[in-house]
Amino acid sequence: MSLNRFALLFIVASSIATGCQLIDPIEDVPSYIQIDSFRMEDNLLADEGSLSHDIRDAWVFIDDEMIGIFELPAKIPILEDGTHKLTIGPGIFISTNSLRRDNYPFYNAFIDENFNLIPGETQFVTPVSSYRTPENTYSYEIIDDFESIVVQVDSFGGSQVAIKQTEDPGYVFEGDGSGLMSIKSTDSLAFFRTPVRDFPGGGNLTYLEIDYYTDFTLSVYGRAINAGLTDETFELINLKPTTDEDGEDVWKKAYINMTSMTSGASNPSGFYIFFSVGLSQSSQRKDGFVGIDNIKFMYQK
Repeated sequence: MSLNRFALLFIVASSIATGCQLIDPIEDVPSYIQIDSFRMEDNLLADEGSLSHDIRDAWVFIDDEMIGIFELPAKIPILEDGTHKLTIGPGIFISTNSLRRDNYPFYNAFIDENFNLIPGETQFVTPVSSYRTPENTYSYEIIDDFESIVVQVDSFGGSQVAIKQTEDPGYVFEGDGSGLMSIKSTDSLAFFRTPVRDFPGGGNLTYLEIDYYTDFTLSVYGRAINAGLTDETFELINLKPTTDEDGEDVWKKAYINMTSMTSGASNPSGFYIFFSVGLSQSSQRKDGFVGIDNIKFMYQK
């Protein structure tokens, strides 16, 4: 190859490379927000009870356009800069199932109308949420927080074990008291239930919230009292034992969706929830405890 021809090819190749740089756009540099967890605040216009929560996800919107759903903690890239409206919805696991997630409708979203996004920089955000103001849309019923000597839940159905209020700090979730069942290996039946309540049907979202720990499988059922018809039982969830790797009891929170029950019952005049401790087989029986706190119903009117 002659020197002149080589030089020509070099010039052509250089021109092509330069042209590509001119045509290809420079990649945008994202801005980042880091969200580790939510913080709950009391809503003075709502009688919402405990502020315990298990917010797992951030539903992120910029200028009301959804960016995505991010499991916490999360560092989130956003291809915007300057001042924008930032909205972060509090996401939960429906009935403790990580495959069923929801932007919990009873919690307020965190909104910053003038959030400044800076390309290449990470800004730490701790979203603040609260229960929504009830007004004519939402209703919250605190069934039992075990802070009173009068306990609203009760054992039933031939239960050999009573549920009682305990003030023992080793078994109290928060405040001064929690509910406790002390179960022996000789016990074969352990049930407790809530009082009867009326809920709207028609697809209106209805949830049971509880804080709990259990050394056993704890099954949660709903019972529809049908006027003029046979009552119906709905299996809602089986809660697994909450003992950690060191054998210590760990409190967890569950948001249990009851909408299929409240909307699917035949002719309900009321409902109650009951809890069954897994003792049906002798191999499952042992000494152990079931603790429960902050039982409350949340529903759309």
